[in-house]
Amino acid sequence: METNDINSLRNKCGLSAKFWGLTFGALGAIVTREKGEQGIKTLWSLMLHQHQQGFYLQGLKKLGIAADEPPAVIAGKYHWYTNLIGGLSMEYVEESPKKVWIRYTAPMWTYPGTTLMAIPSSLRRTIFSIWHPANGRMMGNRRLGWVATKFIMEGHPYDEGYFVEYDHDLAPGEELRFEQVTHTPEFDPDAAPRLDPGLWPEARMLKARRNWSREYVHTTVDCLNQMYGPHVACFLYAETMRCMAVQYTHELKQQAGIDGKDAAAIADFFAHMLKSQDQAFHIERLTDSHYRIVLDTFLPFTGHASEELRQASFNFQQTAAWIINGRVAVTRQPLPDTLAPESEVWDIRDTGRWLY
Repeated sequence: METNDINSLRNKCGLSAKFWGLTFGALGAIVTREKGEQGIKTLWSLMLHQHQQGFYLQGLKKLGIAADEPPAVIAGKYHWYTNLIGGLSMEYVEESPKKVWIRYTAPMWTYPGTTLMAIPSSLRRTIFSIWHPANGRMMGNRRLGWVATKFIMEGHPYDEGYFVEYDHDLAPGEELRFEQVTHTPEFDPDAAPRLDPGLWPEARMLKARRNWSREYVHTTVDCLNQMYGPHVACFLYAETMRCMAVQYTHELKQQAGIDGKDAAAIADFFAHMLKSQDQAFHIERLTDSHYRIVLDTFLPFTGHASEELRQASFNFQQTAAWIINGRVAVTRQPLPDTLAPESEVWDIRDTGRWLY
């Protein structure tokens, strides 16, 4: 790609990956707030089962991991590559072909900021009990196990464990062990595996990171629907988007390079966010203080989305506008008569008076 093109893609994908990544972390925080420890553990259990069924085996092929490599290496590389693509901080150590360590190091992508300090300590044990021990089963290998050794929530500086190929088949339930280990191998960045740059040029990496973050939001909301039904799921999503706007509007607006507080600046901010997310839309200037955005997609959701879910998502725009300028009214309505059934219109208008 040309320099200008790759720089533009970096900016776009960086903005959207940050937004969706923060949204995913915020969803977990809201579920913990509203549904407690059991609620967030159930959500992660369902989400990981759903995610691994849809992505693990095809992910091995996309990542270019050779099928004839040792099972522990295959599993370790999968988690190493996918999380690096997603923007997580990781370490990988091949102690032997049958024993591969991975570490999830700071800062924690899943729990941004001080969210980390509010997450129940049992959650990480739940997560490590679901995803990693299932790798062998999904590959048809009954000798591959997972041993979890360290947890941030239990006093360590990172989460850690290792994949190990035993010399015998494992009985159901033996794929997972917890082990207290005080000394573990040092990470050598130069010895860590690298993605094939021919398969994974920077442009593909940038788009994959954006899509990876976005898919986690989609999967989480889908799981909340399964757990609680659409009304509660939409409430949780609405609270997430409202709080996202409260906490991150100024930061995202600055990263988007938007100055000013008038209706034009607010419309420009929304347009930058939509463009970074690869949404289909166009913006119309009606007057200097009145703008309209026609949105034809509703990512990360595809197909028909309920009006309740759309309004829950729009909590971000309504709250962000309020934070930027309390005189600007922002509303939305569907466009049922258009050829695109997902279309809706956002109206952004300076009313000339304080609204709140």
